[in-house]
Amino acid sequence: MQFHQILGQTEAKQHILSAMQHDKLPHALLLCGAEGIGKLAFAKAIAQYANCLQPLSDDSCGKCANCQRSSPMIHPDVHFVLPIINKEEDKGKNPLSDGYITDFRKSFLQDPYYSLEQWQTFLEGANKQLNISVHEIREAKRKMLMKSFCAKFKVLIVWNAELINEKGANAFLKILEEPPERTLILMTTSQPGRLLPTIISRCQRLFLQKLSQEDIAADLQKTHHLSPLQAQQIAAISDGSMVNAKGYLEEAGVALNDLYAQWLRMSYAGNYVEMNKAIEKVYKASKEFQRNFLRLAIKKMRDSLLFHLKVPQLALVTEEDKVFHQNFSKVMSVPKAEMMLQEVENALYYIGGNANSQMVFMALSLRLFGILRG
Repeated sequence: MQFHQILGQTEAKQHILSAMQHDKLPHALLLCGAEGIGKLAFAKAIAQYANCLQPLSDDSCGKCANCQRSSPMIHPDVHFVLPIINKEEDKGKNPLSDGYITDFRKSFLQDPYYSLEQWQTFLEGANKQLNISVHEIREAKRKMLMKSFCAKFKVLIVWNAELINEKGANAFLKILEEPPERTLILMTTSQPGRLLPTIISRCQRLFLQKLSQEDIAADLQKTHHLSPLQAQQIAAISDGSMVNAKGYLEEAGVALNDLYAQWLRMSYAGNYVEMNKAIEKVYKASKEFQRNFLRLAIKKMRDSLLFHLKVPQLALVTEEDKVFHQNFSKVMSVPKAEMMLQEVENALYYIGGNANSQMVFMALSLRLFGILRG
């Protein structure tokens, strides 16, 4: 992975390049930011640049032996720690992410914005907890203490470091406090608040930004052959996340706009029959579609609130959406928006907990009717 292959993140790229060129890159770096903005891809680009034999001023060469090993994720001195699920058949054993790295490598190389949710689905653990165990951390330490094969730096990349369990976190502190010579520890997280303060204090944090609508739209046109209008529509509702954008794309995302508008109108009207017709298309769809629909609802409700507050320029909307938000903002208020957003967040939680989808969406619709009509 090279820096030029990563969308956006101009400031972060410049910061890293300057630090490496002046030999000031810290031994432990925590990459923070929303999901779907390329944190793991960025970590891979750092690792590749650090070990490139012929580095350029703004990127790795992509041609030397180390780059040729780093790009397909097969470099013997670059190790990955992944969150996994402890299954019933693993009782009494200590499964490690090494057993899953081949499958993960294949998925990530196909999509550098591969999400934690996709990984959890692959592991068949939709209702189970992902974690990084103390055994994983101890194995990582063992690898980092081994002699380097062919790289300038031994690199450890921890994906979603907030999922390190308590015992693992305490063991990880020892690696951070006494890192082996010529090592580089790169961690990614979407929830830095879940990490131990002692871990955060021993890392330099780098915050990656959400992607621009222009970058997302351009990538969708290039990789999925969308028309400019389709790409712009999806980019506008993706909230700066390529994971969201591809989720909407896979679930016929452009149509979600109309479905949301229809559902909210029927909820406001309190028409039970039409309300059920609108949400039937949602609750009979896949769980991923349901989650995408609710995430879209959160984003659009916030946009309507911005129109109500007379700051529409802060809302990321298409020209077609503006009329809807202008009309809906007339029945919106800050207290109503807060209550509505809380109800949608609750529904998202219940769907994640495998609740009955029809009951969740009907209850949500009725609660929105009560809030909107007072």
